[in-house]
Amino acid sequence: MKKLGLKYFIPALLLVLGIWLMTGFYTLSTDGGEQAVILRFGRHVRTVEEAGLKWHLPYPIEKAEIVKCDVIRSLELGYRTQQTGGHQTTYAAVPEESLMITGDENLVHTESVIQYRIKNVADYLFRVRQAPETLKIAAESSVRRVVANHELDHVLTDQKDAIQNEIREDLQAICDEYGLGVEIIKVALQDVYAPDEVADAFTDVIKAREDMNRYINEAQKQANEIVPAAEAKRQEILNEANAYKEKRIAEAKGDVENFRQVLARYSLGPEVTRTRMYLETMQEVLPKAKIYIMKDGGEMMKFMPLDSGTQGSSTGN
Repeated sequence: MKKLGLKYFIPALLLVLGIWLMTGFYTLSTDGGEQAVILRFGRHVRTVEEAGLKWHLPYPIEKAEIVKCDVIRSLELGYRTQQTGGHQTTYAAVPEESLMITGDENLVHTESVIQYRIKNVADYLFRVRQAPETLKIAAESSVRRVVANHELDHVLTDQKDAIQNEIREDLQAICDEYGLGVEIIKVALQDVYAPDEVADAFTDVIKAREDMNRYINEAQKQANEIVPAAEAKRQEILNEANAYKEKRIAEAKGDVENFRQVLARYSLGPEVTRTRMYLETMQEVLPKAKIYIMKDGGEMMKFMPLDSGTQGSSTGN
């Protein structure tokens, strides 16, 4: 009887041992960048990052905590997203988180969202206690500090992007200093608004700023239309001036060359040239006058009037 019990006990023990050893198998997926933190009697001994089928010593010797590290997580400050019936999303304000003071001593509500991912799972789980709560406190402190360094107009309107980047850099520095093991992906100021007591006045300010930007854009549009036209007109005038300059220079050079030719002929026969120039000038001054050539004694020289035929034909005689 004793041998029969021993015969069944050993296989049963081996079966239980096999089942217990099989509980140490686990799988890491590439979806979400899963990583496993192996704890041996509660103490971190290694981190497994490669995807696939893995094994660790069965519980209670070792334990695997699997975390998705590549998933983008969100942290809301100043508001909370709530799911209602019918898959509708509502937002509830948290004034104690959103109300803060700006650099010019104005109160403003700032609702923001922090997006981050885990870059060191061991630090995230074991370096600090309750890492998500610690990150929330650091984020709220960073947002308040940066908003307090800027004027209200900058927070409301034109420097939102710069403020968001400044908050992200400041919060990342805090996380690195604390060893939270997270990477801040993005900081977005979801909504920035004034307290209800002065909301109307701030709405007018924002409207006035929007009108100013609209007027600036309209003026810039007109400038973009007028300036190129004026530039084209200027270039046209310059081209005309340059063409006129070249024309006048060419005419002046021609006059100089003509004068030189006249001077050369004048040097060969001054009296003849002077007489010819006189006659040509008189012909230009008195184009319709008849020309008679007289001798030195006052007698008219006999010559055939070459223009009589043409004059007669023109007058019909």
